[in-house]
Amino acid sequence: MDNLKQTSNSKFHQFVFEGKTYECIGEDRDWQIKQFRFAIEDRQWVTVKNRIINQLKWGPILKQI
Repeated sequence: MDNLKQTSNSKFHQFVFEGKTYECIGEDRDWQIKQFRFAIEDRQWVTVKNRIINQLKWGPILKQI
């Protein structure tokens, strides 16, 4: 299952997961995108889903595009 693909003409801080595009927008967005990519490459699907849910709910850290 390939849940992550880098969008072809997108910014470095964007990723696609389960057909939805997200962008890391917080001050620490470089660190955040590394964390998302590691979790996805390591197939930690529950962790990725929880991070997306929590960051959309609690921070201006992530936005769905």
